[in-house]
Amino acid sequence: MAVRQHWDHRWGADPPFHTPVIVLTTHVRQPLTMEGGTTFHFRDTTPAEALREAFELADGQDVRLGGGVSTVREFLDADLVDEFHIVVVPIVLGRGQRLWDAQEGLESRFDIRVVPGDDGVTHLIGTRRGSSSAL
Repeated sequence: MAVRQHWDHRWGADPPFHTPVIVLTTHVRQPLTMEGGTTFHFRDTTPAEALREAFELADGQDVRLGGGVSTVREFLDADLVDEFHIVVVPIVLGRGQRLWDAQEGLESRFDIRVVPGDDGVTHLIGTRRGSSSAL
């Protein structure tokens, strides 16, 4: 998993990941090992290099990308995403970043399903065309 954010301890002593996590940051520091098997590795690197290291650390397990709009767009722009599940929540928080800017042609690379959820939440599920994996 790659996450780009300023570091905080939002999950407490036992984060929910229970696996190695690559944190993309400009504030590189030593790895932080938490309860439950989560170790955060802080890197200032490219999405491709972060993904390479994540696959090494995953040792055959799935690798997941988490983060905000800029992180997701960087990985999509670098063509490093095989599947995505984006949840759109119908609230307005003020200013923000637009996920789909400069993503023209995404539908030519992915089969995209729109699945309505409870309380107006919408799930966008994309699978790379030609991929044998399924969500």
